[in-house]
Amino acid sequence: MSDSQNQNAELENLEGAGDDPSAIPTWYGGIVFTILFVVSAYLLVFLTGIEEESVIEERNRYKSRELEEVQGIQNSQLNGYTWTDRDNNRVSVPLDQGKNEVLRRYGKQGN
Repeated sequence: MSDSQNQNAELENLEGAGDDPSAIPTWYGGIVFTILFVVSAYLLVFLTGIEEESVIEERNRYKSRELEEVQGIQNSQLNGYTWTDRDNNRVSVPLDQGKNEVLRRYGKQGN
């Protein structure tokens, strides 16, 4: 046997000599893909949580505006003068003033 044949035989007998030469880049590619996939999934979950939080905050802000409007109407009815029946000249007076007026007119008869 010649020297070149001996070298070829020795190279074929080396460990890993028959392996795919693209195995290492394939492993690196798989690892990089896995890392990118995990990071993307985490960001997706994180950004979804932020979006849900902003939706809930906006909904609460909207409810707060509605609540303020209703409370404003109720306070104006309790503390202000409003027409109850304009045709019959009936007016609503503030609650405390109405109680004082009833007590002034009729006294404390219930006690």
